[in-house]
Amino acid sequence: MNLKLGELVHDSTFGLLEAMSAIEMMDPKMDAGMSCNREATPLTFDTAVETGQIKLNNLLPKESIGIIDAVYSCTVSWLEGHSMAQTVLTCLYLHKPNKVECKTIRSFSIAIQKIINLIRNFTLKANVYEEEDFQHSSFDYNLSAEVTETKAMNMLKAAEEELIKKTKETEDEREKEELQALLARVRFTRLLLLSLVGLYPLKQGTSWQHGQEVAAQSAVSLKTEMIDIVKSLNGALELAQVIEKTIELGTQPVAGSDAPNPMGFSMMVNQRLLPPTFPRSTKIKDRHLSIQYLAELIQRIKHACKIVNCTSYHAALNFLMDFNKKFTPCLLSRSIPQTLYLPAGRLVFGVKPLIEVLKESVRAFIAPPALRPDNPLYNNPFAINCINSFFEYNEQTFYSLFAICGYNRARQRDHLGLILLNFAHLQDGAERVDVYLHSLTPRSENSRHLACFGTWVFYHCLRAMSFYLLAGLELELYSVHEYLYIFWYLYQYLFSWIVSALTRAETFLAEQEYMADPKAAKTNQKKPKSKKRKAKTDVKEILFNEAMETLCGGYYKALAGFYKEDRIPEPLPLFDNEQVRFEHRFAPFANLSTPPPMPYSEFRHMKMIMLQSSATDLYAAAAKHFHEARTLLETFPNPDEEWNDIVKVAKMNYVMMNLLASGHSRQSKLPPEFDFSCHRYFPIIKQRK
Repeated sequence: MNLKLGELVHDSTFGLLEAMSAIEMMDPKMDAGMSCNREATPLTFDTAVETGQIKLNNLLPKESIGIIDAVYSCTVSWLEGHSMAQTVLTCLYLHKPNKVECKTIRSFSIAIQKIINLIRNFTLKANVYEEEDFQHSSFDYNLSAEVTETKAMNMLKAAEEELIKKTKETEDEREKEELQALLARVRFTRLLLLSLVGLYPLKQGTSWQHGQEVAAQSAVSLKTEMIDIVKSLNGALELAQVIEKTIELGTQPVAGSDAPNPMGFSMMVNQRLLPPTFPRSTKIKDRHLSIQYLAELIQRIKHACKIVNCTSYHAALNFLMDFNKKFTPCLLSRSIPQTLYLPAGRLVFGVKPLIEVLKESVRAFIAPPALRPDNPLYNNPFAINCINSFFEYNEQTFYSLFAICGYNRARQRDHLGLILLNFAHLQDGAERVDVYLHSLTPRSENSRHLACFGTWVFYHCLRAMSFYLLAGLELELYSVHEYLYIFWYLYQYLFSWIVSALTRAETFLAEQEYMADPKAAKTNQKKPKSKKRKAKTDVKEILFNEAMETLCGGYYKALAGFYKEDRIPEPLPLFDNEQVRFEHRFAPFANLSTPPPMPYSEFRHMKMIMLQSSATDLYAAAAKHFHEARTLLETFPNPDEEWNDIVKVAKMNYVMMNLLASGHSRQSKLPPEFDFSCHRYFPIIKQRK
């Protein structure tokens, strides 16, 4: 059958699923097995030694540089989610490092094995990986288990001393340059291993199997020790720059070959270790890009170390959320703060039970009378039992919430949707605790127990809900015609409720302090205003959420203006049902009682009222919202980078809305462009030309 360009044959037995699954056998472009099976018999370590294809001794400096750079390229490829069998373990020197006579390559090979071991343990202990991040089944290897990390570092130190001696003895400038480059690589490896050993909170046993570690003397490095770790990381960072500049001094990959280095690598040596699926041809990362990746990784690890300063649950949660926003970290740098904060079960920093940290979080947020030492309920056995039962039953939810912050961005949203189901039970439990503690409070007691635990749970629930919706914007899950009800929900409900919860907590804290102050009570001083209290802790968070509420209001009204002018393309009615889309987007909120899920009928009613206004009025109202958001954010001193980005977005949108409200740029009926390049959640609205 002769087909014209663009025509397809459709058969009832060969649909889209079969077409997507089909491969043309023996075609190198479609059958990865063709590129993987070029070697008749994969080269092993012993075969390579017998045939003289690898050296065990007397390696030239450029050969050692090439091998080390290639191994780091393989390591980075592994960190990006590829199989260890097809990346790091393609280096034959790592198979039997004790048989290598060259001191530099032997010590480096063993050190890389220990680094892999530590990365694996960090990852498995944090347990915040998914199948696209980390292939757990590929790690049942016993890599130099008889050698401790300390011995590996001593071997590297001895190799360094030997290289320093050779550098001093040689007079050839080219050779000296190569030896210095090799020395930088060995020193970099030692400092990286030293840092990871210091960060890992448990001593490893001699066995490779995960979970067979014993607790170290201190479950987490002290702040003084963390200073030494950061110093080592800074040293490694400086050496990474030297390594990148001297990559060309080493042997380079052969053109047309899959091997990352001419000597020491066999790409199919581990073919039998791969799972029984279609073979995959793994592309090893470029050397320059790999060293840049390692430098960025070290920067992320340095920042991750700062979690040791987060003593409260709230601070640690904020730290992880900000960490993910700023760095979009890899699996290792996401796992390290998780492991540092909860190194042993449910013990924060390996010392304090998570339940006690959660109690402190509630006390700092709203100070329930039952958690204040000066209140009779503090020592009431019934109240103590009630509170302990609540935290013991719901500890897992907050543990999971903390762990969710360690997943990659796409998976975070999936897990948030699931944990919101737990918040429905959590809210019910918090309300019961509040009612029971209120019943235990003596009537003569001025400090009544009203919705304290409920407000705290409500606040965390709202944050999870808002993050769930905003993550959809970042991941580009919404169509433009869906933006209206997304920003409506954020503006009318979520951010306003967050501000309400924070304000209520601040007011309650101020009242508690007033009641606890005997001098104020005797002199009948007026109760302190919540604004004075805000200046102490939460003013930044309240201000930020007020700005977010106003900003979302600007988007909501701007989108309503575009709808009014028919500038938002909508799907054909035959293939679309707005109510179904609405309910699908907010499905995770359906089981919550507080806040109650907003029905589609509410949105439709609000939309009808909004569209009764003219487009000019809607654009003017949107401009006012953007201006208010900008003003709120600019009132706070020393804003961080995210604040500055949002201010920039608000300024640009304010200008655009003013232009539209004044009649300029209204001739075009093309849909607006939403540019997320400045901020991941809040786009700059632009006119299409």
